[in-house]
Amino acid sequence: MIRRDWRFVNGLHYYYYQVHNGKVIGQAYNLANSIIWGAKIPISATEELILGQYIEMEYAKKAIEEYWNEKDRTLEVPSEHLLSTL
Repeated sequence: MIRRDWRFVNGLHYYYYQVHNGKVIGQAYNLANSIIWGAKIPISATEELILGQYIEMEYAKKAIEEYWNEKDRTLEVPSEHLLSTL
């Protein structure tokens, strides 16, 4: 199992990362110094998956953790052409 942890940057950003290599795999961030928090997952260097907007930071962090927990339990098929057409 891949070990993950949170890194506190400042009062507005938290990064979720893989402990073994330091790769950032999620970010919880405050929207414009408001009470609203966002959660996103980096897909590539130029793409992000926005998970949503949340009323508190803990909900945004939980959404990211739940995303990766579900991803750990999901079998990914690299190509739909490998699926049976029966």
